[in-house]
Amino acid sequence: MKQIVLAALAALLIPCAAWAAEEAEPPAYQRTDSLEIPGLTAGCHICEWRPRPNQRPAEEQCGLDDDGKPNVGLFECGFSEDCKRVCHFIRCGML
Repeated sequence: MKQIVLAALAALLIPCAAWAAEEAEPPAYQRTDSLEIPGLTAGCHICEWRPRPNQRPAEEQCGLDDDGKPNVGLFECGFSEDCKRVCHFIRCGML
């Protein structure tokens, strides 16, 4: 009699264990490198202007050094509202 009761309990617990294992899996998320602002703009591709200083060759603005290489200039770079990278020249020289 005990074997019948144990077999019935085991038959009931096996589907429950499989269901619990399915529920324990975390939801799948996709990582994106988007600068889209969540909330009110969700679904719209609007980026926020968050400039960062960048040192870049600035031949047009700062000329060439003695070796013929472009001098370094300081630029402020970020993303426009349509998520395109934009850099604005600030001055010649380094940080």
